[in-house]
Amino acid sequence: MMEKKKIFLLGGTGFIGAVLTRQLSADRQTNDLMMLIHRQGRLRELEQINTNTGSLGAFDLALLDQFEPDTIIHLARMSGRGRMGRSWAAWRGARANARIISHLARQPNKSHTVYVSGTLVYGDCGDRPVDEESPIQPIAFAREYIKAEKPWMAALHQGEIPVTILRPPWIMGGSSWFADFYLKSIKYQRVVPLFGDGQNLMSLIDVEDCAGLISHAVRHAEAGRYYNLFAPGGCVTQLEFAERLAKYTRTEIRKFSVAEIENQFGRTAREAVTFSNRSATKRPEFLAGYSFKHPSIDEMIRNNLPAELWA
Repeated sequence: MMEKKKIFLLGGTGFIGAVLTRQLSADRQTNDLMMLIHRQGRLRELEQINTNTGSLGAFDLALLDQFEPDTIIHLARMSGRGRMGRSWAAWRGARANARIISHLARQPNKSHTVYVSGTLVYGDCGDRPVDEESPIQPIAFAREYIKAEKPWMAALHQGEIPVTILRPPWIMGGSSWFADFYLKSIKYQRVVPLFGDGQNLMSLIDVEDCAGLISHAVRHAEAGRYYNLFAPGGCVTQLEFAERLAKYTRTEIRKFSVAEIENQFGRTAREAVTFSNRSATKRPEFLAGYSFKHPSIDEMIRNNLPAELWA
C-alpha cells in the first residue's frame, strides 16, 4: 500500500487548487489533508477536510507544528489590479513567504514544500525549447509576481529546507484565460480571437492533469529541483489553436493587431497572449511516470468546450 502523506495545502480553493483538493481528498487512505482557506466558502465541499481560516501573511504558523506535514503544497498568491497593485501584492506575498520559510527552517523535521509557479517567468523564447535550466526573464504578470516567488527560489538554492518548484504553462479550464479570452468571444460574438500574427507557440495542459502532476510531485519530485509541467501533445501555435477552436465551433477567426490588443486589454495582457513558449524538461522520467487524462490539444478542447458551443 502507498505510504500515507500528511499534506498542508495553501491556495486549495483557487482555480488549480479546487481541482487538486478534490483529487487529494478522494483518496483519504493515502492523503491526510489540512487546508488554509482565506474565506469561508464552498464549505459543503470541504466538510470532510480539516480546514483553518486565515490569510497567507498572518495565519498561525503553529498549525504547521501541530499538524507536522510531510509536504506543503503552495498555490496561494496575493493578487492585485494594475502594475502598482500587482507590485504591492507581490511585496506582501514575498514577506508572507519569507515568514513561512523562516519558520520551516527552525522545524526539527523539515517539511517538503512544493511551490507552484508558471512559465511566464521564462519570457518570450520564440521556438526555442525552454527547460528548467533556461534563464529567468519574466514578462507580463510574472514581471511583478516573481517577487513573491524569489524567497522560495532562494530557499531551493540554499538547500536549508527541501523545496521543489513546479512551472506549468497555459492551463486550460472552465474558469481560466480560456474562458475569458476564448469562450466568451465564441459565445457572444461568434468569433475566435487571434492575437497578433498567431505564430507564437503555446504549451498547454488541462487543469485536471496540472493538478494530477502536482499530486504526482508529492511522491516523485526531488527537493532542490525545478520541474516544467506540460502535456506530451500540448504544444501548438496560437494560430493552430484558434483554427481548431473555429473548426469545433464553426465560427470565424478574428485577428487582433498588437495595437488593438493593447488598447483593449493593456500591455501586460498583450505580452501574456503573444509570448512564445515551447516547454521542455530535463526530467522526462517525472512526466513519463504520470498517466495523462487529456494529453493532446483536441482532448483538452473537448474536455473544456461547453456543450452549447459545439457546432
